[in-house]
Amino acid sequence: MKTRVLTAIVMVAVMVPFFVFSQTVAFPILMGFLSLVGVIEMQQCIGVKRHPITLLPLCAVAGGLPFLARYVGEAARFSYLFAVVFSVLTFCFIVSVFSGKAYPVDQAAMAGASTVYIAVGFAAVVMLRDLPFGEYIYFLAFIIPWVTDTFAYFSGRLFGKHKLIPEVSPKKTVEGSVGGTLFAVLLTALYGFIVGLVSEAKPNYLALVIVAAVVSVLAQCGDLVMSLIKRKFGIKDYGKLFPGHGGVLDRFDSILVTAPFLYFLIDLIPALSLFA
Repeated sequence: MKTRVLTAIVMVAVMVPFFVFSQTVAFPILMGFLSLVGVIEMQQCIGVKRHPITLLPLCAVAGGLPFLARYVGEAARFSYLFAVVFSVLTFCFIVSVFSGKAYPVDQAAMAGASTVYIAVGFAAVVMLRDLPFGEYIYFLAFIIPWVTDTFAYFSGRLFGKHKLIPEVSPKKTVEGSVGGTLFAVLLTALYGFIVGLVSEAKPNYLALVIVAAVVSVLAQCGDLVMSLIKRKFGIKDYGKLFPGHGGVLDRFDSILVTAPFLYFLIDLIPALSLFA
């Protein structure tokens, strides 16, 4: 526990300057670095690290997508994202065709899909930052999953009786899941209130509550997805970058889901605009 706490303090201290200067190139650099490390961790997990002809292009996509999200014009952004995503998947399948048994098609599919999943997740954090009132919104991509995870743990310890999905994550309970979501909703509403006090932004509390509830549930699904993959490949942690926490994918697993869906909800449904 001491190691986990110390690591968390160091993580926050290192990330704070990047958040303070999130409107500059520093932010896509941070997201690009996390994306790159996350993709390397995943490829090592599934065995693609042995194939540099595949790994290097996937790393380039992982590190570059957050920059594309920031510096490609909004009108063309999704066209570029679609092109990159489709190209990654096509590339992996083509390499599989010409490599024979050295790079089987199921491994190629997993390599391509996981790269897209990770890189788009971190790129979406940058896209959230660049929305109107994005300097307040993108924090929710971190706040909601981490509050959900923390209070799901304590709620589960206090009230947990019914296992959620024991074959994937034996310690998670239904009561913990519900408690995590309830606290995420309450603290998101409180966050909106604080933002309203310290800025000219006017919080939309109904939207904050709805978005927090949806994103909290998705955050837990993202956590379970990564747990399922770890069980499939027989590993405990994805990496060792954060002592006591594991790797990037162990620490940011939920954010890979919350950031894109938070962006989709806000950008595609005007009624869910969180601030005005």
